[in-house]
Amino acid sequence: MRLSELQTGQRAYITKINGSGAFRKRILEMGFVRGQEVKSILNAPLKDPIKYGIMDYEVSLRRSEAVLVEISYLKEDTLRSESDLPEDDNKPPLPDVSHATPRHAVPLRKTDPKTIHVALVGNPNAGKTSIFNLASGSHEHVGNYGGVTVDLKEGTLKHKGYTFRLIDLPGTYSLSAYSPEELYVRKYIFEEKPDVIINVVSASAVERNLYLTT
Repeated sequence: MRLSELQTGQRAYITKINGSGAFRKRILEMGFVRGQEVKSILNAPLKDPIKYGIMDYEVSLRRSEAVLVEISYLKEDTLRSESDLPEDDNKPPLPDVSHATPRHAVPLRKTDPKTIHVALVGNPNAGKTSIFNLASGSHEHVGNYGGVTVDLKEGTLKHKGYTFRLIDLPGTYSLSAYSPEELYVRKYIFEEKPDVIINVVSASAVERNLYLTT
């Protein structure tokens, strides 16, 4: 049975993820893994997309994506092992991320031993910005970057002679570098090398949030 066939209000267990490349990698990172319980919450009027509940959060999939997920109403005693899933032999090359470089980025290389660069990372709506606003007093600088629809917020916190430069990065589910947010966060961490990276995790969806952590 396919996930797309699940009726509103029904629950099932995932038995297999079909497909390959970017789609399969991303849907696994979002929590659609073998043995995980999933619930159909809402079908759009035109039957696309479909909203599902999984790992204590809600996510919408296109019907063409949901049809690639196999499910069972009852958890089977002998589920297919991960080795039975198709390999990612056809994974597309990573996109060129050179366009994600900030136009007017403030250099973040450490030049002052009393200036500490702190990057906040986490899933969307995990609470990063709330922490950022509390620490910085909401005196943030918003930078828009050419070629991508993402931005970051920058603020400062002074404490006992130290200056903490706080960077609130866009919310992302992983560092796979397939979406604009993932592209930018990955590039920022690898190239700017902040002194401290704080991974903000939502207590209401710990299992899903830890996909980024691990």
